[in-house]
Amino acid sequence: MRKIAFSIFILFCPILSSAQNKLHMVGVSYGYNISNVNFDPPIAHSSVNTIKNFSILYNYYHDIWGSSPYFGLQTGISRFETGYKIQDEKFITELYRVPLISQFHIDFWKMRLLVNLGAYGAYRSKRIEPESSYFDPEDNRMEFGIIGGGGLAFIFRPFELHLEANYNYSLTYLNDPRKGGSERPQYSYPNHLILSASLFFHIKSK
Repeated sequence: MRKIAFSIFILFCPILSSAQNKLHMVGVSYGYNISNVNFDPPIAHSSVNTIKNFSILYNYYHDIWGSSPYFGLQTGISRFETGYKIQDEKFITELYRVPLISQFHIDFWKMRLLVNLGAYGAYRSKRIEPESSYFDPEDNRMEFGIIGGGGLAFIFRPFELHLEANYNYSLTYLNDPRKGGSERPQYSYPNHLILSASLFFHIKSK
């Protein structure tokens, strides 16, 4: 059995050693946020746009077993303003988000085509509008959701400029559903589209 295991290890050594294409990047991102909430039962409302959306991000690109150069991971921390509007009154909250994204990339010339798919965890800390209005203690503050999107990267070694559009959809409620009453709870699912520009710096590559 040990000889078989050793033979398998020797067989896969060349494959593992060939996975040398690695790239680490850190960067900052600015986003234009088009945000909304899905209400069930429906409530007449409209989306809001915010501009104070910033992120610090880390990207790691690497080959999988030396044969697939298209895989990457992205994480970091983001601070967003999201919300909705009923008639002329805006309801905007502050959201701190940590994404975990599979960022598939196809490199050509001095560019990359990016495809993002992943999830996120977040914490809603307070209301910004109406001003100085905090969450009710019964509101759900932790949030989890999914992310999908894509974009283009322009490579100027050791820098990269990424232009992306990513849709975030929450799987948890913005407010405690019981506020709608025990007989007819009101469910609310936040979502937002981020149009972002990010500047990354190559910190290590092979």
